[in-house]
Amino acid sequence: MSTVSPAARAESPAVPLGSSDHRQGASPVPSVRVDAAKRAAPSLPAWRRAWRKLLHLRMLLLDRRKYSRVVLEHVAGLTLVVPPDVFNPKLLRSGEFLVQQLQRPELLPRGSRVLDMGSGSGAGGIAAARAGCTVMAVDINPAAVRCTRINALLNNVDVDAREGDLFAPVEGERFDVVLFNPPYYRGVPTSALDHAWRSPDLIERFAVGLSGHLTEHGHALLVLSSDGEQRSFLEALARAGFRSTTVATRDLINETLCVYSTTAC
Repeated sequence: MSTVSPAARAESPAVPLGSSDHRQGASPVPSVRVDAAKRAAPSLPAWRRAWRKLLHLRMLLLDRRKYSRVVLEHVAGLTLVVPPDVFNPKLLRSGEFLVQQLQRPELLPRGSRVLDMGSGSGAGGIAAARAGCTVMAVDINPAAVRCTRINALLNNVDVDAREGDLFAPVEGERFDVVLFNPPYYRGVPTSALDHAWRSPDLIERFAVGLSGHLTEHGHALLVLSSDGEQRSFLEALARAGFRSTTVATRDLINETLCVYSTTAC
């Protein structure tokens, strides 16, 4: 969930650049980033705090225009239409970073049954479908569900997109891989789009519900940020009986993104 250029990125392991998922809207993104900066700033070195401020200015001056109109994004070989009320994977980096990992067959075996949780623009689910997987996608935001369906058609893949909260639309279903770029902050959403940014209890509900929706040898792929509730998420998963292993890391200077493979202990 960020707005820095690829040239500023230091990453490990080396992963080809390609895509992301926006969470759009003129006000939610800037307000979330400022709140996060204020919260995290005391623990950051001075040079990282300075970089964070520069990124915020860049968003206000250059990137904010993308939050007020429909845009066409290119993410890891996918072409995506992203309206203002849907999280944009390209501007905010975390969605793109997760999609890039789906090119790794050890993380996404061909033929897997995949759930794209909180699908947004559909980037993750569409990438999985192009990799030969059967995909369901879920989002609480009806605009995101419509966007996922449109982008699946645009990319000539089949994705079963459903509206609803977390696992409710897939009750009784199990998956080999669950993809999730979750809200990073605690709080009550103020709009449909704001569900992409915050929730009061999603972390605990996801952790408790995951076991009932994974196959015996299934796993979840989660992208989490040092700028959000990363520790709370991992601790909730551990309490629910899961082990999370880091499979990719990218230092974006103002935050560090990690993709975790989460499996039952």
